[in-house]
Amino acid sequence: MTTQRTSWALAREAAGLFLTASGLLGILVALGTLHWAAGLSAASGGLIALGLLLKPKPDAARWTRILCAAAITSGCAGLIVCAFALATPFGWIGVSAAVALHGLWLTSRDDEGAA
Repeated sequence: MTTQRTSWALAREAAGLFLTASGLLGILVALGTLHWAAGLSAASGGLIALGLLLKPKPDAARWTRILCAAAITSGCAGLIVCAFALATPFGWIGVSAAVALHGLWLTSRDDEGAA
């Protein structure tokens, strides 16, 4: 009886993941038919959210931190591309904001105690 309940739970979880992925793909395709920048903006926002929600613990493997950083970076790059597509000044605002945030991140790091 226990193995049957586990197989049903796995089947339900697999069906739920499939329906979630299908629904998100449908949203992205629908937004993409309106305008390619709308679909790319939604996908980029999803990548940023994924990177922020799956933030690994400090003792996690290095590749997990790299994967989260790559998701956030690619999401931000996609949003900047969309901003350039809408209006060039919006794109430059996005680039300047990314540079300023990176500068703030660098100045707030304290690596003297780590050595």
